Amino acid sequence: MNDKIIVKPDTIYLEDLLDDIANGHYKIPIFQREFVWKTSQMLELFDSILKGYPIGSLLFWNTKGYKTKDEIGPYLIEKKNNDVKYVLDGFQRISTLFGVLMNPKEYKKTNNINIDNKSFLIYFDMKENNFNYIRSKKDKNIFSIPLYVIYDNRELFNFLRELDKEDIRDNKKNEYVDNARNLHSILHKYRLPYVEIKGADIKSAVEIFSRVNSTGTEISEDFMLSALSYNEQTGFLLSDSITQFLNTLNIYNFDEFKRDTILDCISNANGKIYFDVKMEDLVKKNDLEDFINNAYVHIQKAIDFLYKKIFVIDIRLLPYPSQLIFISEYFRLNPEPTLEQCKALEKWFWLTTYSNYFTLYSLSQQRSAYQVFCEFAQGKHDDGIYKVNNDILFNTAKYPSKLNFTGVRPKALQLFYLKSVVKPDSIQYKEGIKEFFVFTSSKKDRTPANIILRLSSEFEEDKDKKQIDNFIINSSSEVLEKHFITKEMVDLYKKDKIDEFISKREDYLKIRESEFVKEMGIIYVD
Repeated sequence: MNDKIIVKPDTIYLEDLLDDIANGHYKIPIFQREFVWKTSQMLELFDSILKGYPIGSLLFWNTKGYKTKDEIGPYLIEKKNNDVKYVLDGFQRISTLFGVLMNPKEYKKTNNINIDNKSFLIYFDMKENNFNYIRSKKDKNIFSIPLYVIYDNRELFNFLRELDKEDIRDNKKNEYVDNARNLHSILHKYRLPYVEIKGADIKSAVEIFSRVNSTGTEISEDFMLSALSYNEQTGFLLSDSITQFLNTLNIYNFDEFKRDTILDCISNANGKIYFDVKMEDLVKKNDLEDFINNAYVHIQKAIDFLYKKIFVIDIRLLPYPSQLIFISEYFRLNPEPTLEQCKALEKWFWLTTYSNYFTLYSLSQQRSAYQVFCEFAQGKHDDGIYKVNNDILFNTAKYPSKLNFTGVRPKALQLFYLKSVVKPDSIQYKEGIKEFFVFTSSKKDRTPANIILRLSSEFEEDKDKKQIDNFIINSSSEVLEKHFITKEMVDLYKKDKIDEFISKREDYLKIRESEFVKEMGIIYVD
């Protein structure tokens, strides 16, 4: 974050907040999702206010240039204001407070089909001193009062005056009236804590949001950018565009890919490494929609390459997001690479994976690595690998003790395994990985040699193929060799010498992997 950013915590009276909203001072940027709170959540919010409980801090962003929603809650906000603060966190709470407490006689209703206007009519039961949602007239009693009536001075005065005329034979009537007046006072004296961000760019605002919001909500940069890039004529919304693109990636099992990495790929398509591109400037491009759709073409080619040539058949297997960002740029610069160029790109992937390439360099060195890679894509560099010192060799991280999806080294070993198992150009769409444990216990041992990786398509029809005994004892030596199982290991398995089987297989896995790694000039670390 830069020095110009101001993050100011403060409090505001609820009545001041609602007045400011009505005057267009607080607005909802279009990247905010629709109102989704259930009635139970709305009732709980007012119950907390009545009891004096905190309802969480709000987060506002004091900046300019964002497209905003016309409505808050069920009402259209028609007043304009030059001094606008955007609601980053607290949209559901603010919509509830404004929608429930504002007098419907003073505002136009929204035509948004996603908003149920009736859900904002919440009642206060003066007798029970609680809140409810009245679904039919028979549930309503003389002491039920809409919350907007409680909040509005004149409406409350008129309601209590009419109530006074009623022939109510209840000696606690004055107590019920006090309940209503007490709630009126609480609502007007209630203070809400908030944090205001001023002077931040989008990346900084996203980071601040992730640190200070109390609800565990996540926000992606593309949702904020949508408010800058929204095209009213075409309806183009960046966040929706990325969602639709991610949905097309489910055939590669990449639909859970991080949205921010897709944004980085789009940034890279501007011809500079992604962290040097200011997205606020990029989204001002006149041809933004075409630019982004063209970027999707390069990204999909990169994913198709990873899936079919490297067998990254699950997003969890991708060692570094930067590899996809770079390869996407490769296909932008070289849309139709030759077979020889694809082989060189495969080698680049394996070398960057096993050498911890993307963790070795400073930002300035990463810029140099990016330039070298671009030269490689254009046929001006042999291997696309940037080296600070040509005399220093790369080396692998230590051989993993467990197979999982949380580290680069375990992912590298699994990809090496799949490289042995999968026939070139035979991979199916939506292929999955099945793990089978040679030795099964209550707590499965994730030692690499104890796990046999199988493709989900291998036994879609034959359930017997799922049995580990059947696979090890009855498979051909050719098939078993692809799984790093030798005849000696099979004999040990038949004799129930499982520990020796796993030990031998571990040694064999290391030998085969080290041969592959050393061919690339990388030092293998056991």
